[in-house]
Amino acid sequence: MFYNTTRLISCCAVLNLLAASLCPAEGRVLLPTAQEEAVTWRYTTERPPETWNAVEFDASKWQQGTAGFGSKGTPGAKIATEWKTSDIWLRTDFDYNGAPYVRAAVNLYHDEDVQIFLNGKLILERKWFTPRYELYDVTETLQKALQKGRNVIAVTCHQTSGGQCVDVGIVVDPVQELPRQVVLPPLKPLFDNPPVRDTSICLVDGTYYLTGTTGNRTGGSEDLQGWWYVNEGIRLWKSTDLKDWQPMGLVWKIDDGTWQKELHGNRRALWAPEIHYIKGTFWLTYSMNYGGTGLLKSTTGKAEGPYIDVHPQAPLAGNIDASLFADDDGSVYFVWQNGMIARLNEDMTELAEKPRLLAPSNHEQVGFEGAFLTKHNGRYYLVCADFIQGNYDCMVAESEKVYGPYGPRYRAIPHGGHNMLFVDKQGNWWSTFFGSDPRSPFSERAAILPIELDSAGLIRPKLP
Repeated sequence: MFYNTTRLISCCAVLNLLAASLCPAEGRVLLPTAQEEAVTWRYTTERPPETWNAVEFDASKWQQGTAGFGSKGTPGAKIATEWKTSDIWLRTDFDYNGAPYVRAAVNLYHDEDVQIFLNGKLILERKWFTPRYELYDVTETLQKALQKGRNVIAVTCHQTSGGQCVDVGIVVDPVQELPRQVVLPPLKPLFDNPPVRDTSICLVDGTYYLTGTTGNRTGGSEDLQGWWYVNEGIRLWKSTDLKDWQPMGLVWKIDDGTWQKELHGNRRALWAPEIHYIKGTFWLTYSMNYGGTGLLKSTTGKAEGPYIDVHPQAPLAGNIDASLFADDDGSVYFVWQNGMIARLNEDMTELAEKPRLLAPSNHEQVGFEGAFLTKHNGRYYLVCADFIQGNYDCMVAESEKVYGPYGPRYRAIPHGGHNMLFVDKQGNWWSTFFGSDPRSPFSERAAILPIELDSAGLIRPKLP
């Protein structure tokens, strides 16, 4: 839902980073990273000639050092040689016996921008940073560059601020599943102002209703007036064509609540509201930025409310990122955080059962936040957000039953984390979008994109 650079390192890293950084890439390793063994590289921090990445370039006067290169204390990085300048250039070589392979990957830690050349040919370029070792599919580019016998790899990394590290390895036929590569169609925001995160859309009687996290960031990530820390409540928009959106204003204020009004230090902001239409009226799920999720009900059956809190005495559940799912049999479920779920009682005021986690077959969770559950053509789709190779992606797992078992999680929409899925008037399937990483087409703006099932039955963006 909400992660800037500081929180990405402090939260994602704390939960999963250490384990990930200590697990070497499996498969046939052609060039190890510092995870597997100490590899010696030639390096320089002074800009070399343009031919620095050519096979025949003489780097014998460069310094020697052992990977990884960077600054001590960089989360998830394994540092052997200190590097503190803005740029570094590295070279080493390895032998390849010519044995056939099906897939190839670069095992990479980079903070920040990196370019990797093999025998003078660019095989991978990545921007920004990834605070853990990741496998990047380079099957196509490696096939054009890898040679039997000696191979020369040349790497450059550029750093601007914060921690820094670069460490590069090559593995063929990795045991670990490579993230599914997905392409986005051209995208543009539905409207520019105000900024909206965690976009949610609901279609009722020919009108689309939109909400999401709103606020106005007036400074950096630590600005106490920004929506990371303080905002007013829940705003709505409406449209009849998914193009022209009319503001409906602030439909519920935090000051109208009970436990939500409590100030936790400098924190009192409402995050990731969703709008749903169930049992003849509108419902708004929400979470508070200090933790705690809740549910609001329209007393008039209208989207503009007024709304009452169905559980005013305390949060309905803990953590963040609440959602609703209504099944065909009339059962309604409260869904939150990383795939937690519990059926609600008949009047939707209490959890009617002990919460459980819906987990995919290939991972401990579909994603760490932004949980959303829907049903399409008799199949359940569990959607969550996770950071994959530095992208804030939409991850999906599927099942034939609401409680599972769920199949393997997969990347459905790159940069599309904390989204939800909906069907338009014509029966077409869409996903919401807002952009929350530097590689996204834009940032913190409400958007939508058409989606479809590919030949394997997996969700993907529908291209023009």
